[in-house]
Amino acid sequence: MTAYNSDITSTNIPAKMGSAIPRVYSDVVDFSSTTNAASDTFDVLPIPANSLVLAAGVDVLTADGAGNSGTIAVGDSVDADQYVAAATVAATGQMTTLDANYAYASADAIRLTIATGAIDAKVRVWACVISLDGGGTLTDTDSQKSTFA
Repeated sequence: MTAYNSDITSTNIPAKMGSAIPRVYSDVVDFSSTTNAASDTFDVLPIPANSLVLAAGVDVLTADGAGNSGTIAVGDSVDADQYVAAATVAATGQMTTLDANYAYASADAIRLTIATGAIDAKVRVWACVISLDGGGTLTDTDSQKSTFA
């Protein structure tokens, strides 16, 4: 198994800019530019700690031409198919699931996993993310702002 990581870093993603505003992160992955095989992983979009991913998925821009019915899953380091189970990339179009939101206490990444065999498709990976810090910091050192009687 080979793991590939995007050159996008979490410093490129402004999680704090209007923390109540959902942001859409996206990046294009061209699998024809790399050798890949079943079980390979690609960490594409870094997700900052204390974030809620409302949905994530892929838009197949160029259909797979490798001829082996290769599939990809969209998930993270904990669950390879958190957002999209192994789905074929044989045709262009959007792949996502509904109500697949997930809160991240620590930083992670939206990960593509090659599920059944090499592919050469070109996909746009996307995630709709909202910060859960609510005006605090990006660490868990916020002080209590509410008082209780």
